[in-house]
Amino acid sequence: MTDLNFAMSAPVVGTSGRAVEAGAKPKMSARKLNFYYDRFHALKDVDLDIAEKRVTALIGPSGCGKSTLLRIFNRIYAIYPKQEAEGEVLLDGENVLDPKYALNRLRGKVGMVFQKPVPFPMSIYENIAYAIRHYEKLKKPEMDARVEEALRQGALWDEVKDKLKQSALGLSGGQQQR
Repeated sequence: MTDLNFAMSAPVVGTSGRAVEAGAKPKMSARKLNFYYDRFHALKDVDLDIAEKRVTALIGPSGCGKSTLLRIFNRIYAIYPKQEAEGEVLLDGENVLDPKYALNRLRGKVGMVFQKPVPFPMSIYENIAYAIRHYEKLKKPEMDARVEEALRQGALWDEVKDKLKQSALGLSGGQQQR
């Protein structure tokens, strides 16, 4: 079992415990969830129920898998190479790890807020265009205009207009935040 401790608004449970009242249907569940960073087995056989309309806190030491678990819930790990989840993550009874489950639909229901900016491992341009592409089908000139507009709104255009093909990971912390 993975060394994650889950504190719910009522009982405290382990990775194979329940924090949903008897007879209540969980909003989200993990079943025999395993996660790998390449060959490193980061999460092992996690079973967890999360109640609807309750505050859920994931508590544990640094490196125990809290953020990894959250990244699995909305499949954000899928944009990174050599990362894989096995098992089930059920949202309203549907397995969100099923490749047929629409990512736009999932990420519309399960979002994440990061403590510090986390650009995707792609170009500056692609970091901006990524979300737009999921909701709109634009031709390249229209997409270019939307990317420029977003970068201008973030007061970044003048700083990055000649670097749009470079990795967003190379931006300074302040630039990433904007």
